[in-house]
Amino acid sequence: MYLQCPNLKLGILVGIVVFSFAVGTKVQADNYPQIRARVVHADGTPLANADVYTMVLHRDFDARGGRLSRQSKQTDTAGYFVADLHGDEHKFYMLGVAYQGYLAKTPPFILHAGQPEVHLLLTLNDNRVPLDRWEPDQVFRILEIFFEPPTVWVVNPTNGHGYKRIYCLDIMDAMTQAAAENAYLVSMNNKAEETWILGVFDPDSFWIGLNDVEEEGQWVWASGEPVTYTNWRPHQKEGGNTEEKDYVISGWGDEWEAVAAGDRQPHYFHNEAIIEKVDLPVKQMWNSLEQGVWAINPENGHAYIKMPCENLDEAKDRAAAQGAHLVTINDKAEQDWLLGLFGNRFFQRNRLYWIGLSDAEKEGEWVWQNGEPLTYSNWGDKHGFPRSNLSPEEKDATVMTFMNGQWYAVGPGDLFWDITKWAIIEKPNVFDNSLLGEE
Repeated sequence: MYLQCPNLKLGILVGIVVFSFAVGTKVQADNYPQIRARVVHADGTPLANADVYTMVLHRDFDARGGRLSRQSKQTDTAGYFVADLHGDEHKFYMLGVAYQGYLAKTPPFILHAGQPEVHLLLTLNDNRVPLDRWEPDQVFRILEIFFEPPTVWVVNPTNGHGYKRIYCLDIMDAMTQAAAENAYLVSMNNKAEETWILGVFDPDSFWIGLNDVEEEGQWVWASGEPVTYTNWRPHQKEGGNTEEKDYVISGWGDEWEAVAAGDRQPHYFHNEAIIEKVDLPVKQMWNSLEQGVWAINPENGHAYIKMPCENLDEAKDRAAAQGAHLVTINDKAEQDWLLGLFGNRFFQRNRLYWIGLSDAEKEGEWVWQNGEPLTYSNWGDKHGFPRSNLSPEEKDATVMTFMNGQWYAVGPGDLFWDITKWAIIEKPNVFDNSLLGEE
């Protein structure tokens, strides 16, 4: 039975993070703080005397990357277990647990100086993952997928097609998910389309729709389109194809390689796919996008792009040069779409993003760079941000975090002010929005 990865995103009751603080010396490498976590069922009853799989995600603030730690633990009669965190004050963390097909995870949290213990509550979802066997490697892989940001449809302005990243256990699971969305594993018909996909989704490695299942050596796209472009690894005819290697992975230098259906090693290279469909509701575009890897939100027809920058001023200048502005986020749907597209994954470098919100003109009155009023906010918890010596009056700009899309006010000298080197830029009215929803 194949796991339907989107089900991992549904019906999840996110845990509550409760911090305990102590004033004192910094956390020392030889004096690790502890996680004290309680696991409860969806109805709130404790998961007592049970064996659970646990995974902790460690992510650096400063874009150096992160790691995963995996353990098996047993809960006590009240549902608690204790584990060493092995951490420091310069990371975000998330904790996930799995029990007999039920999953739970916490929001991101951080440590503070002298903090001896982090108290966490994890509520298992009531949507059991339907696997025949729960072996440790499979469980930890499912937890990795469970940690990933949401998946969203994105429109390519050059052809009007919709594309989506999905997380999967293998090629069969990827094809099952594509069919459920009335889509297919992606066809890449030219270099420009491939460049756009790589620029928007920034994948490490992913399944594509090329296969020779029907006839050995006769490669076809899952969409039925003719094969007009290939990008096989050099020095290997057709990516090292054999009779067993019927499917194709794009990766390892953005080149293609033939692989067997059951090839999962190393598994983290094979748990993503890009799917494609042509029947999204937006039918027509204005020819108003300058060169660059713009992604279109099909819900509002606006174009978005992430851009590197040295600081906030450069971010604004780069936006203006494109006839655009730092992103405005008007509702939760737009926030979720941005997180699904730009939120970081395990094996990528972290990114913090400048967004267009500021109270520089009048203290406490937050407005967007394009002049729109603040109608929606996603401010992070004050304990979730590194400590700052600045007063609120000195924090006039806003950063969106890579972990969960929350916003933080920052000013010169704050950690996030200094290390934020990316911005999200938005350009409205790219599509002829009068055609939204037309058949």
